[in-house]
This record gives sequence, structure tokens and C-alpha cells, in this order.
Amino acid sequence: MSERVMHFDVIIVGGGPAGLSAGIVASGKGLRAAVFEGGTWGGLLSTIYPQKKIYNYPGTPSIRADHLVSEWVRQAADHGVHLVKERITKIYKDLTLESAEGSKFQAKSIIIATGMKPNELGIPGEAKFSKKNRGVYPYVTEPAAFYDKRVLVVGGGDTAIDAVIDLANVADKVYLAHRRDAFRASEMNLAKVTDDKLAEILFKTNILEITGKQRVEGVVLENVDTNEKFELEVDCVILAVGLKPNTEIFENLGLNFSGKFITVDDLMRTNVEGIFAAGDIVTPYQLAAVAAAQGALASHGAYLFIRDPYWKQEHLKDQDEVKRQIL
Repeated sequence: MSERVMHFDVIIVGGGPAGLSAGIVASGKGLRAAVFEGGTWGGLLSTIYPQKKIYNYPGTPSIRADHLVSEWVRQAADHGVHLVKERITKIYKDLTLESAEGSKFQAKSIIIATGMKPNELGIPGEAKFSKKNRGVYPYVTEPAAFYDKRVLVVGGGDTAIDAVIDLANVADKVYLAHRRDAFRASEMNLAKVTDDKLAEILFKTNILEITGKQRVEGVVLENVDTNEKFELEVDCVILAVGLKPNTEIFENLGLNFSGKFITVDDLMRTNVEGIFAAGDIVTPYQLAAVAAAQGALASHGAYLFIRDPYWKQEHLKDQDEVKRQIL
């Protein structure tokens, strides 16, 4: 008996802003579309930032991240997108895919929208205390859990500054350690932290170790200029030290990269025919609005690739010749 393989026009790998947007637009173009998500719908918006207010997504001022995600999922379902809760583990150049559950799928095009995951520092104590709610976290998902705690936030970007703001009214004490002498976060949020003195800021400070027995009890820090080491008693550590792409499942495809990001053209096409990419996996400018727009562009590119409409060449003729040669 032959193995059953499900067929779709476009398979989108990843159910975050880029993936859900791609599914909605692809279905609207008449393509049989499926979005695969092995974790939580919404990606980082749901797993790390669920209660964060999103102020910069057009048309939804001050909406909570998890509420925005629920609207995307509902809209995708209403558009007839197949929402599949399976984790894709392998992608092949012939546009076949395999899932962790043992299922196989065939697509006419694939959109990679696997997004990012929190970076790891690899310091002693990090792995030990990152599990089972023992004191190390990538973000403040539930501020109430930090009530009356001494918290160290590590990082210098928007995620770190947002964490400090979220902790301001619940934690007993907040420290903010950054290895540089200036932050790269948005000026508006940074002003809230500095003007209102929401945290004790430790510039030019690295974290070397997280200490404790059953859970976090302290940290070992180091001044980057003097190499002086010192200890700090804390109950929790927020390691807001950036994100890295989820690249494991397509390392065999021979995709071109620019640094850690997949290289794409104006229609989100990669160098592998029929495979597109969108969202945080292709750009350092990580906003939900950007990811959603790229997901829509990727679906448009997939439509042109699959349907090959008569106006395709007219549509593409103004693109740079080098970019057009990618397909």
C-alpha cells in the first residue's frame, strides 16, 4: 500500500505574522494553502510577548499581542487556510516536506516563515535554570510572576527595555546590565526607563554565570573595561540578548544567506526554485507589520510561480535583471 501524501499549492512553514499573512493572501488568490506550526500560533508574539501591547501595527492601536494573533488565526480559518498543528522537520528541493509526526506533504511552492528564537549565551547556570520555572527567562511573559522579586535584565535593545517597563510595578528591584555604554532601543521607551529611574543601570557589564541551588539565587558579573568581577543577589534573570533564525530544517537546501538571514529578492524568492521566505528569517527589522507585508509578497510570488499568468513578465519587467535571474 502506497504512503499517502497530502498535496497543496503552497505550504507555509511557520505560523507567526509572516506565515499567517501568507496563508490569508494565498487563499485569497485561489491557492490551496496550508500553514504548519509545531508550536504556538503567532510565534514569538504568543510564546514570549503575549501580554505586550503592540502600538505600531496599523489599524490596531494598543492591541495585546495574543489578541492580534487570535484575530489572524480566525481570519486565516475563515479564508479556508488549512491550519496544521504539525512541526515540519525536513524540506527538500523537490518541494516535499516531512513532519515530526511522520506525515509527508507535496507542494507546488513553499514559503519559509520559521521566524526567530531567543539567543543563548552558553554561560554556566543558564541551561539549568531555564527549565521548569527556575528563574531564567527570555522575556517577561507574565509580569505578576515576578512580584516582589529582585530581577536582573540583560540586554540593550527593545526587548530588554520593554522587560524593565513590564517589571516596574511588580518587582521589588530591577537591574539592567548592558555590555555597552549606550542602548539601541527606541527613544520613547528608553526615556521611560531612564527618566523614571525604573532600573539600576549597569553599563559595560557582562554576565558570566548564574548561580543557585534549586533556583536562581544570584549572578556573577564583570566590568568590560576593568575586568573586575562582582556578584549580585537576584531571584530572576531575563536574558534579552537577541534572537537567532530557526534554520535547522532547511540547512540541506543550499539557500543563500546574507549573514544569518536568508537572501531573497523583491518577491521574497530564494535562490532555490519554488521556495520563498518571509518575516524575521529574512530581515533584521523585526516588526509584525514588516513580517505580515513580506508574507503577502511571498504569496504573490508563489502565485506568479504556480499560475504563471499571462501578465507575469509584464509585472516583472521593471525588476533589476540580477534579481530576476534568481528564478
